[in-house]
Amino acid sequence: MVKSLIKNDQEIKYVIINKNNKNTYFRFKDNYLEISKAKYVTQAYILNYLYENFDAFYLKYLKHLESIPNHNEIILEEKSYQLNIIENNKFSYLINGNKINVYSKYKDLEKIKKLIYKDHLKKMIDNINEDVKLVLKTNKIKERPIKLKYYKSKFGSYNRKKDEITLNIILAKANINYLYYVIMHEYAHTKEFNHSKSYYKVLKELMPNYIKYDKTIKKLSIWL
Repeated sequence: MVKSLIKNDQEIKYVIINKNNKNTYFRFKDNYLEISKAKYVTQAYILNYLYENFDAFYLKYLKHLESIPNHNEIILEEKSYQLNIIENNKFSYLINGNKINVYSKYKDLEKIKKLIYKDHLKKMIDNINEDVKLVLKTNKIKERPIKLKYYKSKFGSYNRKKDEITLNIILAKANINYLYYVIMHEYAHTKEFNHSKSYYKVLKELMPNYIKYDKTIKKLSIWL
C-alpha cells in the first residue's frame, strides 16, 4: 500500500516491503519510493531514517519523477520520440525525425509501446549477434533460446529448467552496450547460477569491462 511522508509541505510517496534481506534497499519505482526492509529492522527505524534524510531523498524523488516519460513519448536507444497514432488494421511503425508514426488498430499506448520495444530490440540483438556468437564460441558456451518480454523489476533472467534466456524489451531504450551486458550476464548464469565469485569470474571472461555497465544499469528507467 502506497503511503506518504510529508515534511515542510513536501511529500514522498513510499511503500515498505518486508524482505528476508540482510540489508535494507531504497529504490524509486513508478511514482513512489520502494523500501525493501531488512528482516531485523523495524518500520519505525526506516521511517525515522527517511525523515532525517528527507531532503536528500526528496531531491532524488523529484529527479526520478522527471525521468518518467509522458504518455505519448517513447525512447529508443537513448533517443526520445513522440508517438503519432494512425488507425490501421495492420500494425507497423515508421520513424520520421523525432516522431514515430504508428499504424495500428490498437489504441492502448502501453500495448503499442511494447510492440515497438520488442521489434526494435530484435533489431538490436541482430546487430550484436555475431559478436555474441564469437564470445560464446571462444568460451565454449552453447547458444540458448532468447525470449523477449516486459519485466517491471529486472532486465533479464535465465531459466535453468527451460535452459533459456529472457530479456526485458525495455532494453530497447538503452545504449546497445547494456543489451550486450545483460546477454553476457545471463549467459554467465548458464555456468554459475548464483552471484558468487566464480560467477563474476565467468562474467569477466565473457565481458572484461562488465563492471562499467553492472554499476550503472540500475539507473536505467524501466518505464514503458
